[in-house]
Parts: sequence; C-alpha cells; structure tokens
Amino acid sequence: MKHNKLLSVFIIVAFITVSSVFAQTIKEGSDAPDFTLTLSTGKQIKLSDYKGKAVLLHFWATWCPPCRAELPEMNKLAEKITNEKDAELSFLAVCVSDEEKSRAVFMKKNNFTFTGGIDKDGSVARKYEVQGIPTSILVSADGKIEKIQVGAMSASQLADFVSKYEKQ
Repeated sequence: MKHNKLLSVFIIVAFITVSSVFAQTIKEGSDAPDFTLTLSTGKQIKLSDYKGKAVLLHFWATWCPPCRAELPEMNKLAEKITNEKDAELSFLAVCVSDEEKSRAVFMKKNNFTFTGGIDKDGSVARKYEVQGIPTSILVSADGKIEKIQVGAMSASQLADFVSKYEKQ
C-alpha cells in the first residue's frame, strides 16, 4: 500500500515536471522561433531573413470563416507596407491545414497578393503553439515576440496591433 502511494506521488510529480517542460513557451517577450517556409513563388525563406525588420506572422486557412472575414484588411496592410519606402514591418502569411492548390485558387479568386506559403507539415504552427486560427503574432526587429492575437481582428484592431510600425 505504501509503495502504491509513493508510486502515485512519483507519477504525479513526473507528470507536473514533464508538463511544465512542455508548457506554453511562446509568449510576449520570448524569442520568436526561426523556421523555413516555402513561399507560393517556390522561394524558401526563413524568419531570420527578416532580422532588423518587424514581421507580422499571420496563421490562417482558406476554410476558416473568421480568417476569410479579416483577410481583406490583412491584404490591405500587406500591400501598404510592401509599397512603403523604408517600411519597418513585413507581412508573412502562414496557411495551415490546407493544400497549395486550395490556397492558390483562394488567393486568385479574392485578388489577395500578400506574401505567404503553406505550412505543409504543421511544423511552423507547432513552433508557435498556434491553438486556433486566425492567429497573428507580431515579431520585433530583434526577433522577440511583441504581441499575440488569437482570433480575427477588425480593421481598427489590426491598425492598433501594428501601430508601433505604421508610418503616419
């Protein structure tokens, strides 16, 4: 009986220890994990390629209704910063749980031009501990996570989310 109780305590302590090791580590102020993503153009990029510039990482999917609702504003922001001389912010969309063909058709149908690619194996979403989509993560120029937003944003919420890097 004593051994069973001791074994139970050991298992609980081990579980708590293991759980804390795997607990959410992606939070504001933490280092943004580097990753490689193949863009729709076929070019491979890394998050570290953006060092010195802030990046808005946007996790989405073509089948996601809240994603579909906010993507027009995301596209406007992406176009604005792409056309901005000396922009301090870049936009990178990570399409999850989808196929490239679906993503390409969706982008063309909606005239979306933002930069992005497919997270084929879900590794990028796992690195960022994405629990729901859409999820937006603002990464600072020095590679730290500044803000995390799970769920769709309105135009004003998006403007506020990136306001530190927006030119007036």
